[in-house]
Amino acid sequence: MPVGGVKFLMTGVGIAIMLLTGCQSPLDSDDSDEGEVALRSAIEAAVARQGAARTPESGNEPLFVASQVPNDLFERLKPRIVALEALGPQGTDAGEGLSLGPDVSGGPAVDVKLSLRTAMASSVRNNLGVQGARMQSAISQTEVIRAEAAFDAVLLASAGYQVNSIPPPPLDLGGFDNAFTQEDTVTALSTGIQKRLISGGTVSASLDLQQTQQATTSIYDPATYWTNAVNFNLSQPLLQGFGSDVNEAEIRIARNQDRAGVVNLRQSLLDVVRDTEVQYWTLVQTRQRVVASAWLLKVGLDVRDILKKRLNFDATVADYALAASIVEVRRANLIRAWLAARDASDRLKLLMNDPAATVGSDALLVPVDAPAQEPIRYSLREAIITSVEQNPSIARSLLAIDDAAIRLVVADNGRLPQLGLQAGVTLTGQDNTSGSFGGAMGDMSSADFVSWLAQMAFSQPIGNRAAEAEYRKARLRRSSAVISYQQAIENAVYAVKVALRGVTTSYELIEQSRASRLAAAESLRALNVLEQTLAALTPEFLQTKFQAQERLAAAYTSEVDARVDYNGALARLYHAMGTGLTMNRIEIDVIEPAS
Repeated sequence: MPVGGVKFLMTGVGIAIMLLTGCQSPLDSDDSDEGEVALRSAIEAAVARQGAARTPESGNEPLFVASQVPNDLFERLKPRIVALEALGPQGTDAGEGLSLGPDVSGGPAVDVKLSLRTAMASSVRNNLGVQGARMQSAISQTEVIRAEAAFDAVLLASAGYQVNSIPPPPLDLGGFDNAFTQEDTVTALSTGIQKRLISGGTVSASLDLQQTQQATTSIYDPATYWTNAVNFNLSQPLLQGFGSDVNEAEIRIARNQDRAGVVNLRQSLLDVVRDTEVQYWTLVQTRQRVVASAWLLKVGLDVRDILKKRLNFDATVADYALAASIVEVRRANLIRAWLAARDASDRLKLLMNDPAATVGSDALLVPVDAPAQEPIRYSLREAIITSVEQNPSIARSLLAIDDAAIRLVVADNGRLPQLGLQAGVTLTGQDNTSGSFGGAMGDMSSADFVSWLAQMAFSQPIGNRAAEAEYRKARLRRSSAVISYQQAIENAVYAVKVALRGVTTSYELIEQSRASRLAAAESLRALNVLEQTLAALTPEFLQTKFQAQERLAAAYTSEVDARVDYNGALARLYHAMGTGLTMNRIEIDVIEPAS
């Protein structure tokens, strides 16, 4: 074949390869698939059903403000509020120096002041669950590289040495000796490059070098000679396995897994931020309960001692024994409060995983921040929309739908028959005169010896039941993914409503519990005034005083609980909406995998 014909042939093969690298499935249609339309409709309906669809024509949603029911008790007690606030347990006593009893280690307790921001920063930086999520995200990035590497070019090389000794055939040469004995040594070297195409085919080019050394003399005796060849090969499926949408499916799934790794990392950060804040306020709560229990024990001891002094006057042994019993119950409750406060400190240390305050250390975390009491402004619809847009569980559900759609495309392609094309061109050269390497290369470049290969192969299972079953399974899995997405939306809406209801209810309870505490303090104040005006303190009066102390301590604890619940509900609301990181100014730097 002339050299110009070979160049024309090579150009045509190159154009064909370039066309195949960007192709889609040959049976793709421009018309919208009914399944895709139904899928989009199902997703949009799931969002609209929960009132989470943004409508351009709608204006800003009205904001509601968490409110508290007015209570006229404050007006009646206004002249004595300062005195009443000073009566009973005091929140300032929960700071440094609060006694929590002996610990199991037996070592001295070391108070460590801690702000909420410091606790969150330590948890985000050191929490082991977050570190594990970071590792999983990095692993997913390597999976993308591994999937993309399937289309990397591959360098091929081989070398061989072979000795042939073949006896001559039984030929009758009319009295002459048979000189066709074949004894030779073959040294071969081959190198080339192969690349997989996104169309599903494989293209390769190789250079084969072979030196043959004859070991015996014969009628045909070329002694030593070189045979060189250049090979160009193309293998391409035309139906099943054809198209970038099928062959890049693993890359797209790996990229979705990478995105899911980032989503999971964000979920872990949201969880640890919520848990850290809730645990921080729980620690505040438990320490305040220690304060309330210690105050109850102190004032209870005072009443018991008064009864002890009046044993020979108007108090009976039964009255004193009852007072002593109440004091011992309060002492037991104080010990339980110590235990709860130490456990809360260790649970917060576990979340923080801070080297400066490990779980095994004797450090006692002392919160320095007070629970917020400002009312929240909210819109239920906006909160639901934000949750749908930012909640990680919904983002994972969308990625699962995309994965199912990708696998459906692959399964749909798998129903097609197998029709493959193989084409190849080989240029061979051999120096028939001197047998030199350079002569063989020159002979090859003249393109006098060109070998061609073009063939097609077809196969199709009768009934094609396996592929049809796989396709049906893929469709069902996509439908299941849509159902999971709908469920994720409903769960997110439920979590937002529950958290928002907790916010508004606990905020209302703050004022209500404060009113209850002031009323209990007024009752105890009145008893204290009465105690100083009576000439004799009866056991009945002292029992009433015991009960007034219990009511004041319970009201104080209830007010602390309401404030803690309000801040915990805010943390849960931001977690349900997916805005916990933004509210605490925490950002995730997503590093794209190297290509």
